Amino acid sequence: MKLTEQNIDNLYKFTRQHYVEHYDVQTELVDHLANDIEQIWDEKPTLSFEQARDISFKKFGIFGFMDVVEKKQRQLGKKYKTILWRYVKEWFQFPKIVVTTSVFAFYFCCLQFKAGLYLCITSVICLAIIDLYIVHKLQKEVKNRFAKNNKKWMLEDTLFNVASFGGVMVGSNIPHFINQAINDTPSSTAAFFIALFLTSAIIYSYVTLIVIPQKAEQLLEEHYPEYKIAR
Repeated sequence: MKLTEQNIDNLYKFTRQHYVEHYDVQTELVDHLANDIEQIWDEKPTLSFEQARDISFKKFGIFGFMDVVEKKQRQLGKKYKTILWRYVKEWFQFPKIVVTTSVFAFYFCCLQFKAGLYLCITSVICLAIIDLYIVHKLQKEVKNRFAKNNKKWMLEDTLFNVASFGGVMVGSNIPHFINQAINDTPSSTAAFFIALFLTSAIIYSYVTLIVIPQKAEQLLEEHYPEYKIAR
């Protein structure tokens, strides 16, 4: 026996009812369930669709689809790191390394005197505010994309909703910078590492919040061959 389109639609609904919200994971599970149900019918043709479906579902264990979802999240976490590194390393290659070096030199020089340290603090606060603003905009864009297509893709969520660790790291160090400014300017070694930290945070924020979201369509089409059709 073969599954009908109505059966397939039922399986999609079934996965959503069991807390699988991403369309790509739903499709993977529906394919697995459909093949398994047809095999069950070959052995027990008298079973109804619902009975065969429930038998197949029980094979996933007491946690249901959660193990599959978590495995997929780990896979896409590694995929995201690969994508992130692809764009971050460009800032340490010519010609962009000129900009990277200039930003580092700016912070390092500013940290050599008290007035410059206050300038660093101001830029740190501005960076944290800008990060939060862009994160808010990206979250709204994700909602709009879902409202338009009624489909969520796990990689898409990762591309748009990744936490702005750069902004968080910078923001969390604001009290340290203020305390340093009140007491004394940092040593050359400390200034070197602070400048390196701030430069890395800016690059990370720029790549995660601007570059990668702008390339989302391209990245999704690369990862999901069916993405264009399913939209």
